[in-house]
Amino acid sequence: MYCVKCGVKLQDGVESCPLCQTPVWNPEQPQKEHGYPDQYPHPQKESTLPFAVAMTVVSVIAIGVILAVCLKLYGKLNWGGYVIGGILWFYVVAILPCWFRHPPVEVFIPVGHAASALLALFICLKTGGRWFWSFAFPVAFISCLLLTAVACLLKYLRQGWLFIFGGFLLGLGVFTVLIEYFMHITFGNRMFLWSLYSLIGFALVGGFLLLAGVIPGLRKTLEKNFFI
Repeated sequence: MYCVKCGVKLQDGVESCPLCQTPVWNPEQPQKEHGYPDQYPHPQKESTLPFAVAMTVVSVIAIGVILAVCLKLYGKLNWGGYVIGGILWFYVVAILPCWFRHPPVEVFIPVGHAASALLALFICLKTGGRWFWSFAFPVAFISCLLLTAVACLLKYLRQGWLFIFGGFLLGLGVFTVLIEYFMHITFGNRMFLWSLYSLIGFALVGGFLLLAGVIPGLRKTLEKNFFI
C-alpha cells in the first residue's frame, strides 16, 4: 500500500503517511459518505420558566390593581370581573403551559377549553343570558374532543398523518354545521346560511387527503412536495 500523495510505501496498520502526514486511504475499506457525525446532538430547548414567573407576577399585580380600583370607585367588582376573568383565561391558556418544559397537549387542551367554558359561563350569568348550555358549552365540548383527539394521534402515531388530517378536516366540516345548529336553537338564526359551504370545502380537502393516504403514488407526491 502506498501514500496517495507522495507515493511512499506504507506499512500495514498505519493511519497516516510518516513522510507527508496524509491520512491513509485504503480502497478495500468502506468509507463514510459524509464527514459529519452519524448522530446530531439534540438542540436544547430554552427554559420558559423565567417567562412564566414574570407573567405570573404581572398577572397578580394587574388583578390586584383592578380589584383595588373597582372596590374604591364602586364598592363592588363591577366591570373588573370581566377583565379579571379575561386575565385568568389568558393565564391558563398561554402562561400555565410555560411552567412545564414539555407541556402535555392531551392535558392542556382540555384545561384550556374548560377555562374558556368557565369564562363564557361567568359572562352569561353576569349578563343574564341564556346561551351557555345551548350554545357555548356544546361548542366548547365538541371542540375539546376534536382537538384533543387530533393532538393525541399526532403525538403518539408516527405514520398515517394524511388520514389524521383528512379525518380532522371532515370532522371540522361537521362541526361547523353543529355550530350553526346551536346558533339556530339558541338565537333563532336560520339554518344552512354558511355551514354547508364550509362543510363542502372541508369535505373536499379532507376527502382528498384520505384518498392520498390510500393511493401510494399520490401519497409519495404529497410527501415529496409538502414534506408530510
